[in-house]
Amino acid sequence: MQSALVHVPEASTSLNPLDKAPGPSDSMLSDYLRLPVREFDDPAEVQRLLQTNLEAHEIMHREGGGAGKVPYMEGWRVIDKAQRIFGFDGWSSKILELRKEYEEQDKSSKRWSVGYSASIRVELKDGTFHEDVGFGSTINEKDRGKAIENARKEAVTDGTKRALRLFGAALGNSVYDKLHVKEVRLAGA
Repeated sequence: MQSALVHVPEASTSLNPLDKAPGPSDSMLSDYLRLPVREFDDPAEVQRLLQTNLEAHEIMHREGGGAGKVPYMEGWRVIDKAQRIFGFDGWSSKILELRKEYEEQDKSSKRWSVGYSASIRVELKDGTFHEDVGFGSTINEKDRGKAIENARKEAVTDGTKRALRLFGAALGNSVYDKLHVKEVRLAGA
């Protein structure tokens, strides 16, 4: 896991990110580096929202093997909450690496089991970013293509959730606070 504040120097006085600054290269990277860093309208409000613990309806539970019930936040909910806190154009995610960990076909049933890992970076419009990894698997799927697709999507969603949680309690980090999860569960009972 890595986090850093990154400031991209502005090479143009234009505030329109579609205007190109003069320069020798037209590559996508150099165009990106010319974009001005955009600040949030109210950084204190963004910080306040990120520090808010999850409510009972936002915390789900699943079987965790020997660990009993494990709390988690659903992928769609984390993404929706990030949209509400940062704005639709206030953040982005990028797949840094997507790697097949295993792919096996059962000889008798001809069904597929596949696992993928993904390294994801979530970056805010001000240049702040966090990275994390996720894992996805499909077990006993008849169609090989569907097994690969589902495992890859699950790995990317898991990595995105894990990177977003590093921004604060509101984006899933509070599910790691056992006392908070217990209090929320008791209050909802």
